[in-house]
Amino acid sequence: MLTGNAANAASNPAEACLQALNENDATTALAQAEQGLAQEPMQRDLLLCQGRAALSMGKANEALNSFSKAEPGAATANDRLLVHLFKGNAYKALGEYAEAQASYQAALLLAQQEKNHKFQVIASLLSGEALVQQSLLLEAQGYYESALKLAGNNNERADVNEHLAQLKAKQGRYDDAIAYQVKALVMQASDGDFDSYANAGLELGFLYIGAKDFSSAEKNLNKIIAKAKDAGDGYWVAKGYYYLGLNFIAANQAMKAKEVLAQALEIGEAIGAEKLTAEVNLQLQNLSQP
Repeated sequence: MLTGNAANAASNPAEACLQALNENDATTALAQAEQGLAQEPMQRDLLLCQGRAALSMGKANEALNSFSKAEPGAATANDRLLVHLFKGNAYKALGEYAEAQASYQAALLLAQQEKNHKFQVIASLLSGEALVQQSLLLEAQGYYESALKLAGNNNERADVNEHLAQLKAKQGRYDDAIAYQVKALVMQASDGDFDSYANAGLELGFLYIGAKDFSSAEKNLNKIIAKAKDAGDGYWVAKGYYYLGLNFIAANQAMKAKEVLAQALEIGEAIGAEKLTAEVNLQLQNLSQP
């Protein structure tokens, strides 16, 4: 006999779908949504959950169709805001960045009307990302700077600073990029979780590689690797060695690169980090070319 949350999920397909999504089980989520939609074809929450599940499975066209069907049932401004964000994500997955930016902009306008600062930050960052994909860097910067003014805590400010760092790197302005990333790293160190901190630290090292400051890159990457070892976090140790390998490649130190990439590969395989090990293998293959 089902009790508690399990019973509620079983009797409510929308809750069951969301529960499966929260457990990263998109297949089950999609099945739950389809089961519920067979009874209520235009149920907004089910359509949104169906779309999110489809999107996480790489079915962007199906996701966009679900989100579009949900749109007429979005009664409140907050409901419409979420639909626009989800549609933007589907357009982005399809590589239709102008359409994605238009959806994010619609969400931003609603967030402004509702004076919802959190969603203003989210929609501004997503709008900026879509503009970057269209190489509209100055326009993107305006959205990022607006998001920075609206950010209500260090986690949001760190996220915005990281976006600005990547933008400046694309412009070839590495001194500015590094300055923004250092701010992000400090904020993640004080208020973020370890994953956010480690990622920010490795990205700082990567920016130093772009600036051809290989000594600073090595120093910063080794610092993150050491902290990841202390935390017992194999993924960030492996990724740290991978970035360190990229640094040695850029510095024309092939033997050192092979050594640390081999360490990254060993750890990555042990923890089942398939995407990371594929990237490491590619670099090792390139190094083995005559």
